[in-house]
Amino acid sequence: MERSDNILEKRKHLRVKLDAYITTTLTEDDAFQERSYMSKDVSADSIFLVSKGAFPIGTILNLKIHTPTTLKPINIEAKVTRIAKDQNSQVVGMGLVFIRVDGADRKELCKYLYLAYHYLKD
Repeated sequence: MERSDNILEKRKHLRVKLDAYITTTLTEDDAFQERSYMSKDVSADSIFLVSKGAFPIGTILNLKIHTPTTLKPINIEAKVTRIAKDQNSQVVGMGLVFIRVDGADRKELCKYLYLAYHYLKD
């Protein structure tokens, strides 16, 4: 259920429609090259990444969320839980749930979401 242009109320945590720059690496593959994505929306426990390709469901990724409110990226370990496709069965993105976020990074993420919710509304 959509509440406003920037907020989606579907889950237990507030989801903010937000374009954030994200880089990823696989946790189990040291040779994996870093990839970059944009987010569609972010919450305190999950994120949706816009992508023309997707990792298999269950893949664990290390995320770095680059925000204007932090000097260094917010580091999060997340698992792919959903692959979204359009009406032509083309991949348009993937949903990930956060499985490990340290306290300082969680605090920075929540601060970023708060600021985005209150100050980035159009």
